[in-house]
This record gives sequence, structure tokens and C-alpha cells, in this order.
Amino acid sequence: MQVKRFVAADMRRALELVRQELGPDAIILSSNRIPEGVELLTTMGSDYELKQLQNRPFADATFAPSEPLLSDGDISPRILERQPTRKVAPVITQIPDHPNVGKTGVQLADDIERARLRMMAAHKAEESAKEFMVGKNTVVNAGIPRHTPVQASRPKKGMSAAERYPLVDPAPISKEPKLTPEAASFREALLSNTRSAQDAKIEALLTKEKPAPALVVPVVDGLDQHAQLSELQAEIADMRLLLEQQLDRLTGQQTIANDSPILASIARRLERLSLPKDVVAKVINACTKTKTLSEAWPDALANLAHQLPINGRDIVDQGGIFAFVGPTGSGKTTTIGKLAARYVLQHGADKVAIITTDTYRIAAHDQLRSLARILRVPVRVVDEANPLDTVLRSLRHCSLVLIDTAGFRHGDPHLKAQLNALAAQPQVKTYLVMSSNSQAQMLKASVHAYGAARLQGCILTKLDETASIGEALGVVMQSRLPIAYTTDGQDIPKNLDVARAHQLVARAVALLKTNPATAVS
Repeated sequence: MQVKRFVAADMRRALELVRQELGPDAIILSSNRIPEGVELLTTMGSDYELKQLQNRPFADATFAPSEPLLSDGDISPRILERQPTRKVAPVITQIPDHPNVGKTGVQLADDIERARLRMMAAHKAEESAKEFMVGKNTVVNAGIPRHTPVQASRPKKGMSAAERYPLVDPAPISKEPKLTPEAASFREALLSNTRSAQDAKIEALLTKEKPAPALVVPVVDGLDQHAQLSELQAEIADMRLLLEQQLDRLTGQQTIANDSPILASIARRLERLSLPKDVVAKVINACTKTKTLSEAWPDALANLAHQLPINGRDIVDQGGIFAFVGPTGSGKTTTIGKLAARYVLQHGADKVAIITTDTYRIAAHDQLRSLARILRVPVRVVDEANPLDTVLRSLRHCSLVLIDTAGFRHGDPHLKAQLNALAAQPQVKTYLVMSSNSQAQMLKASVHAYGAARLQGCILTKLDETASIGEALGVVMQSRLPIAYTTDGQDIPKNLDVARAHQLVARAVALLKTNPATAVS
């Protein structure tokens, strides 16, 4: 057996030198403290030679007769026997006849760590951390086989580690002589080295940040979610209704349909559409009593759409003579351009003619003449030399004649003359052009002022320039003037539509919802 001597400043450095020189299978025979630091005697002998060496008394060792020696095989059982008293329970192990007996402290630390990692894989993170905290100072015998589980008396939580890892029946441990001071020094260095390696890895495992738990989002069916949302909206509407009732009682106001809180709430909503009270009353009287506000509101809107006077057809598609009257800026000329362009696209330019009676404004004909040039349709001007009846006779071959009139203020003498000229021609159908962004009083005044022309209906313009069309709808319902067309832009021939009652009501509600001050739920 070849014995080598290593000298280093401390035990840790000496173990590193042994590992570098002889490898992981080296056997430490003894250690001494010398002025230079620590002295280790090691060997690479076989297992048989090692057993022979272990059976010899320390004093008979020939490689260092002046110093007591201690083999790694002798240290292992004594470590377990003379382990200092701790708060944790001592580890009960066996010492089988196994090649691991000759392993160094570094190898033992690696084997112990691998065993601990295998145990951790069988436990949850929280249980594993607690068990390691309890047993991190426990010394594990060097003779434990690599795949032999360790049993320790630990606090039980559910199933204990001993139940998960059954222990092989331990062999009796023989008593050994008392350790010498040098052996005790080596034992403390080995234990310190093993515990420090264990503690560092255990702390790294315990302080390792756990992944955040995944957010569990309950899967809700689309239909169920929609039903729940509808139910919530209904409850909110009922709460709002209750608050409105309490406010009415506090202020002493009398509302329509006081006998039905639901209808009273519907009446308030219709008033927020800027509809006049008499129109609201008619709509409410046509409503049926329901139990919930969510059912009553659509019913009220349907009644409103049913009561709107609508022409419902494209009046110029079959041809004829049509005159368009209204205040200045209401959109008469633009509407005539859209109707003419649509008719030309469908029937040809030789069937359309345009007449203007506006000789009072400078360059009043320029827009119409520019449009007529594009459409290639004739334009005629009515003046003192060319009265309306004469111009109409000259255009008998045209299937569609559109008459643009001058806009006058209400009460202007020229307005009365113009309306009388139109009324004198029974074949002329007159339509009032009303801007939906005008005030209700101005719209009523226009209906009254142009009524002398035997109005056949009206056209609502500039729907895209108003915040509410309720006032215009109220005037139309009060005057019973059918709506023929609606316009919502300047594009020709686009932005012109045949009037539809449900579309107008839907637009009125949509405009109201965009206004935060009067939004309807």
C-alpha cells in the first residue's frame, strides 16, 4: 500500500489537494496539525488492504509510528455514536459492507445531496422545505449505499418520510475506541465541510422563487354570460326606475301615467328624446302595461315608429313634376342634385330637367348649372319673361322635372307670391325641405309658412349635423306631414335614402346614447 503525505494551510485545502492528486477514490488514513497547517496521510490501497489496516491498532501503524492515525472507515461509525446532542432526532443507519466505506468527505457530500434531491422529487415543495429545515444538521453515515433510503424520526405531516421510504433492517453497530484529538479535529472538519455544502444547496432550494400560481378563469358559456348580463341590466333599470319615482314624489311633479311606474319611466325617456309632451302621451297610451322596464321600452319605440308619418316609397322614381321649398340653407339645391343624378343613372339624361325660380340671389344659379353640365340635363330659369307655366309646357317631353325655389324669411312678400305660383299648377307636387338641426319653433314656423303651397310631404336633411332629431320628428308627427327622404351628407348621389320609420327611431335613440347628459340605458 502506497501512502502519500499532503500539507496545506487548512483541512479544506488539504482535501482539495488529495482529490486533485489521487482522485475521488483516495483514502485518508490520518491527519495532524503542524506549524504549516494540516497534514494528511492518504493511500490508494485495495479494499482488502484497507480492512487489514482497520483491524490493526492505531499504535501499530508502520507509516507513522510516532503519531496516532485514524482511517476513514473508523471515523464513520464513531461519527454516528458520538454525535453531539441536538434538538433534532439522531439518524439511525446501518453500516453494510459496501465500497462506499472508502469514499472521501466531498464524495459523501455529493452522494448525500443526490439522495436528498431524489427525496425532494417525491414531496411537495412546501413539505420538502419544512423537512429539510428540520434535518439539515443531521449527519449521514458514510457507509449508506447510494440507493438506500434514509429513515429519520421527523414530525409527521400526512405520510411521513419513513412510510414513503422503507428502511432496510439495520446491522448492529460495534463499539469503537475513543477518538484521539487529531481524529476529533478531522471529524469536525469533515462535518463542517459536509454541512456547509448541504446548507448552501438547501438554502438555494428554499429561497428559490416559486412560480406564480396560474390564474384560474372559469369558463362561462356565451349564452349564460349573455343571460346574466341581461339580468343585470334589468336589475339596474329597475333600480333607476325606483329612484325616479322617489324623486318625483320629493319634487311633487306629476308625470304621465302616474298609475303605472313603468309607463311613467318610459314617458321620461321619450321626453329625453326631445319629443313634445303630446306626442309622448300618444305613444304611452298605445303601450301595453308590462312588468319590466326592459320589455316596455322596446314596445314604446315600436309605437313611436308606427305613429311616424312616412311616405315609404321613392316618389321621383315614377317621374312627375316636383317643387322643393324651404328656408335658406335647408338643403334644397343639394337634394335636387342627388335626385337628378339618381334618376339619370337609372333612366338617362334626356328624361330629366331642372327649373329654378331663384332670381333674387347673386350667382344663385351657378351650383345648379354646374351640376346640370355634369349630368348633361337642361336648366330653365323662371322670371318675368318666362313664367312657370310657360317653362313647364316647354319641358313636356321630360318625364321628371325638379323645381328649385328661393328661400325667404317667414313673412317675406316674395315668399307668398312664389307659393301662389306653385299652388296655381295642380300638376306640381310640393315638398318641404327641413333641416333636422333646426329648433322646433323654426320647424313649426316653416310648416306654417309653406303650408299655402299644398305640401305633399317633407324631406329631413342634415341628419349627420344634429345632436337630436326628436324635435324634427315631433313637428312631423304634429303636422302629419309624411317624410319622403332623409339625407345625412353632401355626397351626390349618395347620402340620400327613402325614409324608414324604424331607422329614424333607432337613429334618435343612438344619438341620445352618445350624449352623456341624457343617455338612456
